[in-house]
Amino acid sequence: MRRYSIQTKIVLPFLLLFALVSIFVPLITVELFAWKYSEQFTRETHGWLNVIMQTGNIHEEIEKLKEAYSVEIMVFGKDYTLNASTLTTLSQTEHNRTYLAEKLHLDYVKQKLDSTGETPITKDVTLGGKPYKVFYRMIPLGRLYCLLRPMDEIAEARRTLTLYMLGLATLVIALVALISHRIGKNLTDPIKDLVIFTEQVAEGNLDNLCEIRAQDEIGDLTIAFNQMTQELKQSRDKLIQAERLATAGKMSASFAHEIRNPLSSMRMLSQMLLQKPELSAEQQKSIQYILDEIERIDTIVKGLMDFARPVTLNLEKQPLAPTLESVLALMEANLTHHQIELVLDFSPDLPDFQFDSDKLKQAFMNLVLNSMEAMPNGGTLTISTFLHEHKAGIRLTDTGIGISEEDIEHIFEPFFTRKNKGTGLGLANVQRVIEEHGGTVKIESTLDEGTTVSMLLPLRV
Repeated sequence: MRRYSIQTKIVLPFLLLFALVSIFVPLITVELFAWKYSEQFTRETHGWLNVIMQTGNIHEEIEKLKEAYSVEIMVFGKDYTLNASTLTTLSQTEHNRTYLAEKLHLDYVKQKLDSTGETPITKDVTLGGKPYKVFYRMIPLGRLYCLLRPMDEIAEARRTLTLYMLGLATLVIALVALISHRIGKNLTDPIKDLVIFTEQVAEGNLDNLCEIRAQDEIGDLTIAFNQMTQELKQSRDKLIQAERLATAGKMSASFAHEIRNPLSSMRMLSQMLLQKPELSAEQQKSIQYILDEIERIDTIVKGLMDFARPVTLNLEKQPLAPTLESVLALMEANLTHHQIELVLDFSPDLPDFQFDSDKLKQAFMNLVLNSMEAMPNGGTLTISTFLHEHKAGIRLTDTGIGISEEDIEHIFEPFFTRKNKGTGLGLANVQRVIEEHGGTVKIESTLDEGTTVSMLLPLRV
């Protein structure tokens, strides 16, 4: 089956219908006009002929009648011999009796007049290349009196009117075609854009949005499709993140299990060596360095084990502020040591709601530590809570070194870090804890200006 575009389906039927109407209506109008004019023309000429017959002017010189009525007169004898004629423009061949009898239908007219006495009789004929309407009357001695009224001006007017009407119809059809094309284009262009956009989405490109070019149902469809695309992108990102976390969890659990036993043996042996009295101060210092590094590795292993362990929430209804304040109380000395000014803006409007205080403390402490590391020369850390669309919000804003646009896209990926120390699991754990609570976490940052972390938690009551 042949495929037609929506624009063609919209424009073509209306254009064809309008073309038919625009052509046939003028032609019918012209024909009606010609018919009405012909009737009036016939009645008028019959009136002239009756006047001529009643006044006896039929016996006057036909040249005078021609001048008076602007008509041509031909008189035929009983045998169709041309007795008199004002039509002098006919050629020698056209003056032939048989030719004239045939052209003027004299046999038919005479038979009609003889048998029925019908009067008047009119016929449309062409003589000398010009159209005439002929009016017949029987006169004494069986002769035929023919009054020929020229129709060339009427025919020319009819042709002119027909051309004007067809020209106007053509102009209107072209205008309608242009308007229909524009209307169809305005309807189909947004649909074409949406089709192209769906093809891009089908290829996996979910980062762009389709341009909204119409404020109508198609625009609503585009908005809905953009929203669907964004939701699909979020679902895909969550699925990718979940797969990454699952893979990282398995690797972490396997790594922690394999390394912890030999790590314990190394610690025990190092401690035994450290207790030997024959060791020099330099040797004791080296062994202590080994023990410190083992402790650091053990801390990393614990972090890996925490990351691999499934999150099980212990939800309790409680206020948010005391949980955050308990973490800040532990960090107060560290913040002061790093010359970081702490600014608190806790909203009094937040109601008590259900959350796991231990898990939230862990996530919150990670964020505070990250902010401290981002301000090695001191700065300001602003922490606020707020209410947003029936969700509890926590916002941390620092004046640190910031994060580049390139890095911020990967900031929640497991093991991604630009630090010399650390596993790159801190923010991944933060995101996991917040999402397990049914919330969201978002990071905005500008290099050399600072970073803002926003968390939203549903108000479970």
